Amino acid sequence: MPPQLKIHVQGSGSVFRTAERGVLYIEIACTGTDKVSVSSTVTSTTERLVTTFRQYALKTEDGLYPHPGAGITTFAVSAPTTHSYVPMEWVGDEHRPAARQYTVITNAEVVFRDLSLLARLASDMTAMPNVGIDRTEWRLTDATRKLITREARVKAMENAVEKARDYASVVGRNMVAVSIDDGPSNVTFASPFRSGGFGGVRMAPMQQQRQMQPQQMQTQPRQMQMQLQQMQQRLAQAQAAQAQAAQAQAAQAQAAQAQAAQAQAAQTQAAGTSVEGPSLEPSTITVDAQVDVKFVSTDGEEVDMSLGDD
Repeated sequence: MPPQLKIHVQGSGSVFRTAERGVLYIEIACTGTDKVSVSSTVTSTTERLVTTFRQYALKTEDGLYPHPGAGITTFAVSAPTTHSYVPMEWVGDEHRPAARQYTVITNAEVVFRDLSLLARLASDMTAMPNVGIDRTEWRLTDATRKLITREARVKAMENAVEKARDYASVVGRNMVAVSIDDGPSNVTFASPFRSGGFGGVRMAPMQQQRQMQPQQMQTQPRQMQMQLQQMQQRLAQAQAAQAQAAQAQAAQAQAAQAQAAQAQAAQTQAAGTSVEGPSLEPSTITVDAQVDVKFVSTDGEEVDMSLGDD
């Protein structure tokens, strides 16, 4: 009698679905020399957005769960954070501290069931001053994710059985599974599209750099005066002339950019679409499953399964 046949295979399976939920990560930010005015601007803009979100975030009668027809299932708004720094400016041939600049930031996270509503509100927000969409994120409901995870596992097992049958049929043997080890399960989807938002979580290091910059600028001239006073005077005069020319060019560039931005915003509103913003095409989310299966033939002399195993 021939020895019992052993077959050891790995099966894999994948199932995908189009995203059922969309998440917008929003940032409301304002910068200026008047701290009260800057804070008021962020507060009023945030309240305006929250009022809009609440119109679509309907709840059930008990107020505990999202209404089945709600376009927004949930949203959250963070407390405002404040940063400040002192920029430097040229006054004549001297580099002096300018008025302190204050930046106030609030972040919001909004989960949409209605993806067409997400696209519409995203388009509106890109035209709002002091509002930036940092990124979008696509999700499945918990029920759908559990369902397709199960489907992926079944497909992985079917793939393993199919492999074993293919091998066994060539040598005329029938196989039965005797060991099943669950493998890793992965969920993959397109990375969130980065938009032209303010990047609030990344502004803190920038603020630290800005706060450090004036101190460095103040320290460096004193050191240069001690070492090369005459050279510094000539250098300062040259820098002053260059700075004045640069300021004039920057002012012209800012004016041109402002005009272009106004024209772009008008075109965006007229077309009803977003020129600058997040990716609004729902992502395809894929669940992958793997399984490790050992088979033995139903005929033949029994063989110790531990023999030859690593």
